[in-house]
Amino acid sequence: MLGNVPHATAPGRFAGPALIAPCLLLLTVFSYWPTLRSAYLSVHGTDLLGRPTRYVGAENFLRLLTDADLRRVLVTTLAIAAISTALATGAALGAALLLRRAAPSGGRLVSLVLSLPFAYSAAAASATFAGLFTPVVGVLDRTLAEVGIGSPGWLASPASAIASIAVTTAWYEFGFAFLVLIAASSRLDAEILEAAALDGAGEWRTAWSVVVPALRPSLLFLVVTQTITGLQIFTQVQVLTRGGPGNATHTLVFELYQRAFGGGFPQYGIASALSLLLLVLVVIITAAQFRFARERM
Repeated sequence: MLGNVPHATAPGRFAGPALIAPCLLLLTVFSYWPTLRSAYLSVHGTDLLGRPTRYVGAENFLRLLTDADLRRVLVTTLAIAAISTALATGAALGAALLLRRAAPSGGRLVSLVLSLPFAYSAAAASATFAGLFTPVVGVLDRTLAEVGIGSPGWLASPASAIASIAVTTAWYEFGFAFLVLIAASSRLDAEILEAAALDGAGEWRTAWSVVVPALRPSLLFLVVTQTITGLQIFTQVQVLTRGGPGNATHTLVFELYQRAFGGGFPQYGIASALSLLLLVLVVIITAAQFRFARERM
């Protein structure tokens, strides 16, 4: 009997690899292979059909780094990402703090309502805000007209179009941020809050000095994930402005799409180089955020 034990447990050695094999397969097909293919295309030219031709080395990267239009696109992308992240995280933090001591039934109902944006897709949220921003007949313009205020042209100027896209993105991201923060705040140590109350700290003092510091890990998570999402904005631009007015709302991913599929012959080499530059940008910004957080926490 004892001699059969190793044979009975032998299949267990393959259980781990067997369980992770489907995940590795999906990652290889949809992540690793596309990244390697992009790296290959980024150092090659393309013909009129978009097929890779001769090896060009770093030429595609140099063209992008010396392109004045790409610098404008980069600034636009960073502006949208920063504004939307600040608005979504700040509003979610404020809402979570206000509801922290709400009655259980009322708190649950309000939490459900505030988390509804999380149920929207980016396309649905963008379409909703497109109805709000439509000139003359849009909800916002009609509301302003009722009180005698003219339309500011939400999507007509570069600054207002960028702000409108950022607000749309912030609303779309608010629901998830609120759920994260309200869940984190509901799990705070009651003894710490009681100690703050015994020391005479008021509601706002407790919130600022006790609750917010305890939420820093959750805030870091939200800032990092929402910044990454903001750097990859595409749907909001496609639905609201299609890159206008005058290409003012081109983001990195929208520019990548235009280079590869937007018109004329496909520039897969340039588009692939741009995708790798975006990957490097995301890594650099994320690393900087984590380093800043370690110094502050």
